[in-house]
Amino acid sequence: MNDTLFYLDFRKPSVSQPVGRGRAEGSKFVQVEVTEVLNPQKYPLTFEVRYQSKDNAKTYLGSFSLYPADHPGKFIVATQGKVKDEGAIILTLVVPEKVDARDRIKVTVKKMKFLKG
Repeated sequence: MNDTLFYLDFRKPSVSQPVGRGRAEGSKFVQVEVTEVLNPQKYPLTFEVRYQSKDNAKTYLGSFSLYPADHPGKFIVATQGKVKDEGAIILTLVVPEKVDARDRIKVTVKKMKFLKG
């Protein structure tokens, strides 16, 4: 199940991943692995990570950017002790510049993981 992939672009900029029982307990970080980037115009890409609780309250955890703008990699964001076993992690692609409708941006990410520290 670790081979689950999510695809983001400026038309579908967010993905939500349920936390799952016992997965977040004691975790200090959420790891996001960007495996593939299609960004021929090299728009600066930023990703925001939020935790959504079971009562739908959203908490901003942090953000990261690709550098260079078309370069995959592994990134971590601190949970700040706010992620519980019920709820979801939401990853959102933020494209700060106006994107031409003909331009293509596609980012592939693996299923997010929780790291103990």
